[in-house]
Amino acid sequence: MVVRLMKMPTELVNKPKAILFDLYGTLLDMSDLERKLNKIFNNNKGYTLWLTVLMQYTIMDNCIGRFNEFTAVAKATLRMTAKKMRVEVTEEKLDDALELFKYLPLHEETIESLSLLQDQGYVLGVLTNASTRIVDERMERTGLVSYFDTVISCDQIKKYKPDIVTYKYAARKMEVEPADMLMVASPAWDIYGAGAAGLKTAFMERDDEGLYPLAAEPTITINSLGHLAQVLSELPDA
Repeated sequence: MVVRLMKMPTELVNKPKAILFDLYGTLLDMSDLERKLNKIFNNNKGYTLWLTVLMQYTIMDNCIGRFNEFTAVAKATLRMTAKKMRVEVTEEKLDDALELFKYLPLHEETIESLSLLQDQGYVLGVLTNASTRIVDERMERTGLVSYFDTVISCDQIKKYKPDIVTYKYAARKMEVEPADMLMVASPAWDIYGAGAAGLKTAFMERDDEGLYPLAAEPTITINSLGHLAQVLSELPDA
């Protein structure tokens, strides 16, 4: 695994003043939920299809100026996915699947890498679409809460990522300019949104998801949080 600097590494000449992380998928491993949903839908693409439908309707809420709480949107889109796949799913099975959000494990390198970044003096934050109730509980149970100065759920903003409002809100909350913040995320759409909001971006290549060809390239592309800590440790102070 290597760190690949993009075509314009000069964008990251100096250390960012703050680092903002996506939570689910980037710090927390979604594999258990993926297996669960693929089993429920009896299809190894069931989880991927649900994520697509989920994104469609969170973005729809953004577009029409309406906000529905994340768990409600997640459950509604699970029903829609089941119907699309012609599978009968009980409410109990849907609730059991969503309950996994409270128990998803950390990726192996997460704690060690966050500790390295904290030791380097970075201000760390989380920005997630998941609801505050779920996020707070998971952050406490995993011990993540001790590494972050700021934890932001989009239900505090009433907008979902990748609306640029969410990233700019995070920058204000962490008292830095967007251009002085680095967004770290594995979903390509999260990188696209953060870049459009003026943040530097670090794309985490965790799976086969490709970047949107019409979007600006991320500032850096990495394969692990450990590699991120390595790259940032070699940069001069601003």
